[in-house]
Amino acid sequence: MPDSLSQKARRDYNDRAADRIDAWRDMMHRTANESEQEKLAEVNRFFNKYIRFQSDEQHWGKVDYWASPYESLASDGGDCEDYVIAKYYSLRQLGVDTQKLRITYVKAIRLNQAHMVLTYFPQPDSIPLVLDNLTRAIRPADERTDLDPVYSFNGEGMWLEKMKGQGILLGNPNKLDLWTDLRIRMHELGMDL
Repeated sequence: MPDSLSQKARRDYNDRAADRIDAWRDMMHRTANESEQEKLAEVNRFFNKYIRFQSDEQHWGKVDYWASPYESLASDGGDCEDYVIAKYYSLRQLGVDTQKLRITYVKAIRLNQAHMVLTYFPQPDSIPLVLDNLTRAIRPADERTDLDPVYSFNGEGMWLEKMKGQGILLGNPNKLDLWTDLRIRMHELGMDL
């Protein structure tokens, strides 16, 4: 993550925004040499603590907006996909292979609404672990009966999701306009996905 983000947050927002960016940087440094399981736990805990949940409508004045990790932390808010994007980016920066990570669109059954989670596949055909802002616990997908998977994607592809194994390849994630817009904004910040 670029060192200039803290200064940018202080300039664009306030000192507390810069403090949140600095806390992120500190967490990344502390976690860099840990096991993948410890990286998952620490990244999940950090963003669930440091991003205050707000709908896109409340926070950005838009029906749907995918914020960069910088935007979510500096502005002190985000919704489910913003947690997922921050976790995905951070784990990638910590060396977790893209093939193990999927941004997964699900239906949250109890809430009866669309939701996003980050799934981690220890092996290609294994049941993934679910990182979610609705719960602190990282649990296997087959224990998350409250979630009904729809599709998933990462920087390499997009799949019709079954939350087990590779799913059915649908194509390039850059066909998702919100993903493409996010990648452009992140590139401008020096934070390529």
